[in-house]
Amino acid sequence: MRVIYYTDELNDDFSPTNGKIRQKVIDKNYTYLPGNPLWRIFSFILYRLIATPVAFLFNKIGFGVRIKNRKALKKIKTGYFLYGNHTQVAADAFNPTIITFPKKANILVNPDAVSIPVVGKVVSMLGGMPLPSTKEAAKIFLNAIKKKIEKGQVITIYPESHIWPYYNKIRPFTDASFKYPFMFNAPAVGFTVTYRQRKIFKKLPPLITVTVSEPVYPKECGSKTEMRDRIYGFMVQTVEKEKSCEYIKYIKKEKAYK
Repeated sequence: MRVIYYTDELNDDFSPTNGKIRQKVIDKNYTYLPGNPLWRIFSFILYRLIATPVAFLFNKIGFGVRIKNRKALKKIKTGYFLYGNHTQVAADAFNPTIITFPKKANILVNPDAVSIPVVGKVVSMLGGMPLPSTKEAAKIFLNAIKKKIEKGQVITIYPESHIWPYYNKIRPFTDASFKYPFMFNAPAVGFTVTYRQRKIFKKLPPLITVTVSEPVYPKECGSKTEMRDRIYGFMVQTVEKEKSCEYIKYIKKEKAYK
C-alpha cells in the first residue's frame, strides 16, 4: 500500500499539479459571466452535449460510481450550494455534473485551473469559477454567483480545498464557504465520496460511492458554523456507515516517528 506522510490537514496539497502551474491573478478584468452569444452557445454544447455524457461514462466505467439519495435534490426548486470531500482530480470535476443533472453544476476552483491558455477557457465554459485574487474581482465573483443561483444553477464547493487522493476519511475544514447560502438565501447540500473495494482485481483502485445529504436551509441554522457542522457531521457519518476502504495510507509525520 502506498503511504503518504502529511503535517497539516488544512493546508497540505497532494494534487499532481500542485506547484507546477504558474498561477494567474484573477482581477477585475476576469470575466465570470461572458455576454458573447457565441461563447454561450459553445459553452452549452461543450457542457451539455460533450462533457455530461463523457462525465457519466468516465465515472461509471472508470470508477463504477454509484449515487445514493439523489432523490433528495428533487425537493429543491431553486439553485443551491453543493459541498463535497476532495479526493480525486477528474472524478471530482465530473461528479457534480452527474449529481445535479439536469441543473448545471458550477465549481469554485483554484486560479490554477484557469491559468493554462486554452485549457482555462474550457474550464470556464464547463462552469469553473476561479476564486478572486483582489477585492474588485471579489465583487464581480459574488455577483456571478448570485446570477447563477437565481437561474437555478448549482455552485459546487470543496471546503477541504486541497486534493488528497483516495483519502477515506473527512478532513477538518472551516466555515468560511458556508457564508454563501446565507448571502444568497439558498440551501446547502453535502455529498460524500467513499470507496468500496473491488470484488475482483482487488489491487486496482477502489470504486466510488457518492452519498447525497438532505438539503440544509439557512433558516434552519443559527449561523454558518452550525450549517458547516451539520454538513461535516453528515460526511463523517457517511464515511463510517459506508466503511470507506483504505487504498492509500496517510500518516501524520509527528506520529510516524513516535
